Amino acid sequence: MSNITRLDQFKKQQLKKKNKANTLCKSGFHKWEIIHKEHFDVKKGQLITTYQCRFCKTTKTRVH
Repeated sequence: MSNITRLDQFKKQQLKKKNKANTLCKSGFHKWEIIHKEHFDVKKGQLITTYQCRFCKTTKTRVH
């Protein structure tokens, strides 16, 4: 007879992976990725990089 596996372990792991993004973003720990790398702002005369969160799609800009 084959080994018996417990399905509780798999269900808990799937829920952790699913909710990981929501809990991190709500706590302020975003996973930022670069969308536009170093655009030049003519009015300010500075380089600007735009970031977007991988999970919640929130954007932020950084002036160099």
